[in-house]
Amino acid sequence: MPGFRLGPLDRVRKRAEFQKIQKHGKRFRAGNFLVNYLLREDRRLRLGITVSSRMKNACSRNRAKRLVREFFRLNREQVAALLQKALGRDTGADLVFVAYPGAEKLNYQEAREELMAGLAKELRRIGEQ
Repeated sequence: MPGFRLGPLDRVRKRAEFQKIQKHGKRFRAGNFLVNYLLREDRRLRLGITVSSRMKNACSRNRAKRLVREFFRLNREQVAALLQKALGRDTGADLVFVAYPGAEKLNYQEAREELMAGLAKELRRIGEQ
């Protein structure tokens, strides 16, 4: 299924990009995750992941990152549709997910519910502006 793959163009990779999103973007909390986002002019959705330094165990950090990657990989089209509906135009976004302690204990379905609920709430908020 090549359509579900996350290539280099689908990721936020450079430190300067992460800092730009944090400085110029907006943020919201979604359960055990903080999501920083910055809207883009093109239609591309890009993913960045960081893990809180309070999550000490490498195994836990990696599990939290895998959950976020899987969420993004499987729900990219739904997130894009929510974004288009909220803004009324085709636009992309850079999304940086910060996982906090407790995220590694979630199963995929719980993580998906937290993230989709947080995204939907935030997109409703920006759609009202």
